[in-house]
Amino acid sequence: MTIKNERTTLKQLFAIMIMIFAGSLLSGCAKTVTPVFPAGKHLVVDINFKSAIDTNQNKYFIFFNNDSAPQLPFMPIQFVEPGEISPQPNIDMYGQYYSTWKEYVVLDGNSFYFVKGPFTSEAVPSREVVATWTGSQSSRITLTLNLSEFKTLTNRLNFDFVTVDKSTKLVKDNLSTLNSSPSPYYVLTVSDSIVSGSDEATAGILDNQDILNWRVLVQ
Repeated sequence: MTIKNERTTLKQLFAIMIMIFAGSLLSGCAKTVTPVFPAGKHLVVDINFKSAIDTNQNKYFIFFNNDSAPQLPFMPIQFVEPGEISPQPNIDMYGQYYSTWKEYVVLDGNSFYFVKGPFTSEAVPSREVVATWTGSQSSRITLTLNLSEFKTLTNRLNFDFVTVDKSTKLVKDNLSTLNSSPSPYYVLTVSDSIVSGSDEATAGILDNQDILNWRVLVQ
């Protein structure tokens, strides 16, 4: 082997070593950006009431918002959904309340409806049936939602569970720790996040309106 060929071989070996070293660095970097906690795909909601749910007398709502509490029209303001005519036209329902809802679910009759925001006075939102209420667990709501149906999720999804009397159109119970206040609760949108709690007894309401305990799980 000539000296020239020797030098060429050494250069080739050195170049191969550089390539292997660079490849190992890139591989290591790739591993560091792999999410430790992957984004969740489903949201599982479980709510227990003091007695059997009555969908003829009440509507049962689940409200969502990114990073802050959904605001609610508490008594004496009457609760109407976006697109419905408010009996109190002096109340800015869109500015004060609807604009703080990302999406919501309502159990009305025997169906769960998913309603997507944003909620503005220019467009009437459409209801999409996502599940049927069978009543087999009479005092319990269990519902699984696909998180891909939500628009632009952040790391934190705030929520509130709300019972509204159909005849009076008044909020009867929600997850607030104090009467007539927003819910402080949220769940992280990564897989295996879970949050649960109990709700204090609310005086002066029916048992089928009174939330006892609840759980929210992201899978």
